[in-house]
Amino acid sequence: MIKETVSGNNSLTGYRFGDLNRKILGLGGKKYTAGQIWNWLYRKKVFNIDEMTDIPADFRSLLRKNFTLSLPVIEKSEKSSDGTAKLLLKLYDGNFIECVIIPEKDRNTLCVSSQAGCRFNCSFCSTGKQGFKRNLAADEIVGQVLVSSSFSANRITNVVYMGMGEPFDNYDEVIKSADILSDDSGLAIGTRKITISTFGHTDNIIRFTDEDIRYKLAVSLHNPFDDEREKIMPANKKYSLKDLFESLKRYTDRSNRKVVFEYILMKNFNDTERHAAELIRLLNKLPSKLNLIKYHAQKGGSDFTPVEEPSAMKFYNFFKNAGFPVVFRTSRGEDISAACGQLTAKTLTEK
Repeated sequence: MIKETVSGNNSLTGYRFGDLNRKILGLGGKKYTAGQIWNWLYRKKVFNIDEMTDIPADFRSLLRKNFTLSLPVIEKSEKSSDGTAKLLLKLYDGNFIECVIIPEKDRNTLCVSSQAGCRFNCSFCSTGKQGFKRNLAADEIVGQVLVSSSFSANRITNVVYMGMGEPFDNYDEVIKSADILSDDSGLAIGTRKITISTFGHTDNIIRFTDEDIRYKLAVSLHNPFDDEREKIMPANKKYSLKDLFESLKRYTDRSNRKVVFEYILMKNFNDTERHAAELIRLLNKLPSKLNLIKYHAQKGGSDFTPVEEPSAMKFYNFFKNAGFPVVFRTSRGEDISAACGQLTAKTLTEK
């Protein structure tokens, strides 16, 4: 049973299996004890050390002295008419994060957060307006999956790092959490069913490439022109489109994998034939897929508005002869402000 804990430090859910095994052996545990712990956590969904009854009582006492078992707590939940559910989670230190459960016929996708707040202040995103609080530890990311699975009563089959924060600004903990989620002895979420999204953090795209990380890579692009992209994504001043595409070419050449580009359509800003033509030019340089996304209007006002359906389809049709697949992604959870950061912003305003 999931219950509130007081500390997020040294949590059992924050260790890769091999690292936990070494810690357990160092405490005098048996070579199979780490496997027992993982079985309780990820197969039996038991999050109380005292209930791990096949582990001797004296060693359980040792576990309690050396580890915590911390999970985020659901502060608020909202469910959309389309089945999408958004959870506002409270962390051990009082910070809030969000995750979104997107049920579909053959899968149950979870959008997870990697930071409390965000330092990059993209103007179309509610999270950036809240400022940066801190990076999440791996156990806090894994905890989102465990809590969401319990909430929905269905196994999470796909994970996308597209919630609050910039995943590649918290690279080590994000990769560690993905390794824990994908481990076959635990939750066993396939590596090709885990997607890590970045605004274009070229330093860590290069690191991701050099370390041959097997998770899918997505890039939040949103405008193909540097001067316009800088207006909505200030980090583009440091990580230009030229540098971004050079790092992505290195990635695709070495990995033989494609990059998924996310493109939020905003009326009278990035929705013209000129933008489509430049997107085609850029994306044809490497193996690509383009996801077009309808902008979610933000409660409380915004500088941007959604593109109407006829204009959106007109933009989509510009890509009929593009050399890469283009998908107009169905908007989910609009009636519950499912875009990242919106529920947190609303809650903080109410407090």
